[in-house]
Amino acid sequence: MSGLKLQSTKNVGYVIINTMKTKIKNNNFVAVCHGNNAYANAINVLERIDLPDLSGKKILLKPNAGRKVQPGKAITTNPHVVAAACDFFKKIGAEVTVGEGTILGVTPFECLESTGIADEVEKRGIPMIDLDAAPADKIEIKDAVVLNFARISSAITNFDYIVSIPVMKTHMHCVVTLSIKNMKGCLKGREKVRLHQLPQPSTPVNEKTLDLAIADLSTVLIPDIVLIDGSLGLEGLGPSAGTPKRVDVVLASTNCFAADAVAAAIMGIKPEDIPHLRLTAERAGESISIDDISIDPSNWRDWIKPFELPPKEISLNFPKVEVLDCESCSACVSTLTMFLKRNYKDIADYLPLKFAIGKGHDVIPEGTLCVGNCTIKKCGDNKLVKGCPPVASDILKALTDN
Repeated sequence: MSGLKLQSTKNVGYVIINTMKTKIKNNNFVAVCHGNNAYANAINVLERIDLPDLSGKKILLKPNAGRKVQPGKAITTNPHVVAAACDFFKKIGAEVTVGEGTILGVTPFECLESTGIADEVEKRGIPMIDLDAAPADKIEIKDAVVLNFARISSAITNFDYIVSIPVMKTHMHCVVTLSIKNMKGCLKGREKVRLHQLPQPSTPVNEKTLDLAIADLSTVLIPDIVLIDGSLGLEGLGPSAGTPKRVDVVLASTNCFAADAVAAAIMGIKPEDIPHLRLTAERAGESISIDDISIDPSNWRDWIKPFELPPKEISLNFPKVEVLDCESCSACVSTLTMFLKRNYKDIADYLPLKFAIGKGHDVIPEGTLCVGNCTIKKCGDNKLVKGCPPVASDILKALTDN
């Protein structure tokens, strides 16, 4: 262990630093590249941002690879973008490692392999680590609104810099998931779920608890460098049940707030309309106004492709299906949605159906199928599909078993 600690830096949020580290200049420059070669685009933007001397520095590449899915679905980071980051940082003399922490029920190595990232990383002789396997460092969060502490994988303290490499996606609870929210994968195990289960603050606020939690977390954990994969984005019911959308852009910056703001703008979304991004920027004293960000090239607006936002009610896509969703997390929503997409025709004989997900129910009506552990206390005599998240095949079994 290098002895690095999480501590504050003015106008940057809280990052992993020590007295010997050369800090990255937190400028507001974002490089964008458009084209059908994701690898070349990634190299292009990395070469254009202002980096310190990273020779001999330990770099953690943190992709979005928290789900066991195949590449090309826009749910996880394009392996060619990760490959480009490996080659770029290795070429300039950095010690590169790829690491991930996943949703419950799968391991990072399974996910990295299924997404095609492991193949690219292994052929380059670069190590991979399971962030969930390391012990947790409990980090207190000062002036928190809902998240007073966070259990963060101690593995990240071995690194001088963290590079967040998300894929450009909409998110059913957070509008988008980009470089800042991608850092949630550095939380230890079930801590990722806890962010979805926090109680509302005692002082009434207009923001969702999850957005407030991400803002609290950002005061102790933000990326140093950002590389956003917009080669194939995901619109609609992200982060895992949406529709792939070809965008063919890659962005890079040393300012995560600026990078996420520009990515959102390319997605046709006003950065100010993304609560967690607005809140995190306010905490850090950063602007997410496009007018305050230096974006190269100047014609970047030519590449804007508005994304379809997540539907407010997923039942709208499935006639005769009612989903009672009260304070659920994205894992349960994604699982149920994917189940309905794959099996809707096969369950025609069981329609109409009513499902309940989420922890906030006061009463769950009789005849409802309860999905996920959060519904256990209010399930009563209704059928229950356990899991955090549940397994789609178990939902089908619960419906078809007499």
